[in-house]
Amino acid sequence: MKRILLLITTLAISGAVAMAQDVLAEQQPGTLFAYPLAPDTCSTLEGRCNYIISHFWDNYDISRPITDDAAFERTFRDFVDFFRYAHRNIVLSSVRNLVNKAQSNAANLQKLGEVAERALYGSDAEYWSDEVYVAFAKTLAASKQLPRDVRDHYAAQLARINAVQVGSQLDLEYVGIDGLKHRLNELPEAKSYILLFLDDSTDSMIGRLRLSTDVALNALLNTGEVVLVCLCGNKYSADWATTAAGYADNWTIGCSEDMIRELDLRVMPCCYVLDGQQNIVNKSLSVEGLMSAVNPNY
Repeated sequence: MKRILLLITTLAISGAVAMAQDVLAEQQPGTLFAYPLAPDTCSTLEGRCNYIISHFWDNYDISRPITDDAAFERTFRDFVDFFRYAHRNIVLSSVRNLVNKAQSNAANLQKLGEVAERALYGSDAEYWSDEVYVAFAKTLAASKQLPRDVRDHYAAQLARINAVQVGSQLDLEYVGIDGLKHRLNELPEAKSYILLFLDDSTDSMIGRLRLSTDVALNALLNTGEVVLVCLCGNKYSADWATTAAGYADNWTIGCSEDMIRELDLRVMPCCYVLDGQQNIVNKSLSVEGLMSAVNPNY
């Protein structure tokens, strides 16, 4: 599907978008149906993607049992691929319409939620959007047709998303390597704050080592322009404190065993960026994403 979207984007620049739609109008291998064809009156890339999204599911009856889970997921991911080029109101309207229709079949609604989670929220999602994913999660969390544990799963996700919305102020309590409780609002003043969340995985260890040796990041930390807080998802212990004390001299180190349950941490290691007032500017950044942000040449 990325090849098709690249073709559409390229042709949009050249003014020949319609040529790409012959590809879209043919059913792609492993999908459920041929995708809709935007009329010539839709002359822009956004206009064509708006039309495709609005009519994407017109010829699919989601009330009937889903018999090919793999094809359904590939088709749904293609649907999502158009989101980045379309107007948000069109995307949200189409999503709500799809979810509402899926409620006529509880099994399909649950499958739709699982696919939406992987495509829009999970660590392997190619397109993260809280706003779009919440449209799915709210319905699933409230649906009496679904088992209680399924509803609780989505309700917990909603709680984590709502707790750390971009633009909201974040104030966490954590235990420092000194064994005492601390809060983010006790940190020295800075232009920006980076929160690095770690678990016990090898990826977290590698990410921590990469950040600790990054020249551009260290330059910002050493001038006090940026403060980095490294938070490990474990309970405090003397052994942990001894190990963590060697992470980096210019980091603030702490631990919080509740953070994974309470915060929206979709990838591990996970990075949050806060402004000088400790409002969330970005969340769920990978280590690579953070390094690209602080070092344009990365």
